[in-house]
Amino acid sequence: MKTPLKFVFTLLCLSLVLISCKDENSIQTYFVDHQELPEFTSFDVSAKLVDFSKANLTEEEQTAYESIRKLDVLAYRVNEDTKDKYQQELNKAKKVFKNPKYDELMEFKDSGVSVTINTIGEEDTVDEFLVLASSKDTGFTVIRVLGDDMKPEALIKLTNKLQNADVDQGQLKNLMDFFK
Repeated sequence: MKTPLKFVFTLLCLSLVLISCKDENSIQTYFVDHQELPEFTSFDVSAKLVDFSKANLTEEEQTAYESIRKLDVLAYRVNEDTKDKYQQELNKAKKVFKNPKYDELMEFKDSGVSVTINTIGEEDTVDEFLVLASSKDTGFTVIRVLGDDMKPEALIKLTNKLQNADVDQGQLKNLMDFFK
């Protein structure tokens, strides 16, 4: 009789430990908690969305491209009915970006859009980039770029080649339609 009681007690303690370890301010938790809400849209984008075959990539740029696995996108559109809730949801996203396990890479504003970029990983090799872009006119988007040993300076060079790359517009159509 003692053995089943010990087993149940051990299982209960383990469950409590696991629940208490849940990081409410993690990007993963934020995505899971918000992706099914009606005012949000979410989708995964393959890194192969962009075809750089015509962009004449250097070896360093090709390595940077291959270090990206996928992008997770979560977006919230603001309208007259959701202005109050928009600010609450944006504050929740900003709180996640303040999590000490994320290192802030940069923050800037451009044409009314505020952008924050955080990283997870080492200084010279990053495993995740987290991007929060917000505009009080259109809403906000959280992008999680997942990869292996991504090098920030190489990725910056790679973004300059985007103008010579073919982008699969079909995969981006959902996001563009959402903000119309």
